Amino acid sequence: MALRTADEYREGLRDGRKVYILGKEVSDVTEDPYIKVGVETAAFDFLMGHDPELRDMAVMKDPETDEEISTYFELPYTPDCVGRRHELVKGSSNYADGALPFVKDVGTDIMNGLTAVARIMGNKTYEERVHAYRRHCAQKDLSMCGAVTDVKGDRSKSPSEQGSPDYYLRVVDRTDDGIVVSGAKAHITASAYTDEILVIPTRNLSEEEADYAVAFAIPMNTPGITQICRPSFRYEDRHHFPTPNPKRGHVEALVIFDNVHVPMERVFMLGEWQFSQYLAYAFAAFHRFTAVTYKIPILEYMTGLGMLAAEANGIEKASNIRESFISMIQYTETTKALAKAAIMDPEDFGGSGLYVANRLTANMAKLYFASNFHEFIRNIQDICGGILVTQPTYQDWQQEELRPYLEKYMGGAGAYDAEARLKLMSMLHHTVASDFGGWHEVCTVHAEGSFAAQKMMLAIEAPTEMYKNRAKEIVGLDT
Repeated sequence: MALRTADEYREGLRDGRKVYILGKEVSDVTEDPYIKVGVETAAFDFLMGHDPELRDMAVMKDPETDEEISTYFELPYTPDCVGRRHELVKGSSNYADGALPFVKDVGTDIMNGLTAVARIMGNKTYEERVHAYRRHCAQKDLSMCGAVTDVKGDRSKSPSEQGSPDYYLRVVDRTDDGIVVSGAKAHITASAYTDEILVIPTRNLSEEEADYAVAFAIPMNTPGITQICRPSFRYEDRHHFPTPNPKRGHVEALVIFDNVHVPMERVFMLGEWQFSQYLAYAFAAFHRFTAVTYKIPILEYMTGLGMLAAEANGIEKASNIRESFISMIQYTETTKALAKAAIMDPEDFGGSGLYVANRLTANMAKLYFASNFHEFIRNIQDICGGILVTQPTYQDWQQEELRPYLEKYMGGAGAYDAEARLKLMSMLHHTVASDFGGWHEVCTVHAEGSFAAQKMMLAIEAPTEMYKNRAKEIVGLDT
């Protein structure tokens, strides 16, 4: 099958999946005013392969069939693959107006983690199943989401200690041809508008919790799957000034598995509790670098927005504002530098033959990015001033009676007449002061791993013995 078009992708989503948003069942996710935001953002993935300027980056030849497939499905078998993945993710985000399409990166990061762990386990059956699944998705040009985070209930307790056994997704039955699972996965990006969902464990497990050590992939319209979505904003945004392209973003969901049957050929872990945490770690090793990569175009764009706001307000030469510029530039460029450093020193993950960006540096990049984002936003909000949240809306601008007042009173510095200033501040409101802005800040902290997870990875990956041995040499200690 050839690479799909955006229209073919949209048509594939009209498959009877069970999706709710704001208490109402959605009959067509491609037309819902909230979910459509994500559908149209994801559709950029299916435009890239047909864009002559992007084909070299977005399309590759299947090494087994010589067919054209999405580069997202490349198995990272050489160090060079890490750099190509970086350029692909960064290019995808730039192409989609600053928002990663998000419907192949997470899924393939999980596939890479599954392949690596199957090899480390020495489980040929799992490795062959993952390989067959990768080929299936690549040849049909399918979209995928990843489901890692369980609802967890009381976080001080392990899965077997919870008040409800379904606070973590688990196997509840085994059949002749597969398994039956129940539970829920939370914060699942783009699930409402992907073809497939891949599920893996989220944490370490004990022997008595083997039923929770399960990994699999199934179509999103599989009976028993229900999605409850929360919107970030509407596709038809009437309050903000229009831009050349609609604003981009994604929708998350609570994905419920109510006695869902999974065919055995789609099962990639079943009861191997000793490897549950390692699988979550393997996925993080691949995906955390993806996370840092797609944030880079966003930071560049937001830094530019803040600088334009200063120009519009006539304060770009003020010393305190220039200090804010320096802080924003330092944050953006340090994040970029850490990402580049991770590419320069790729690693063979666990001897699996699959390469990842340097894990220590990639985790440093993610922790640095997440830890400093609130301050970055504060600088932009400070530069904008109160107009950021008090400005008249685009609906006011459209009123013939009101526009003369706005033209008279809302102009800015230099070439920024009222329309230009209000248009800029409208976009800034959306970016750093709206429901979407709040969503973005929280996602930056928690998506792709919390602060605690990143710090734990730094402790694991840091060459602490080298540090201590070097100090011993200098002091002259033999212990």
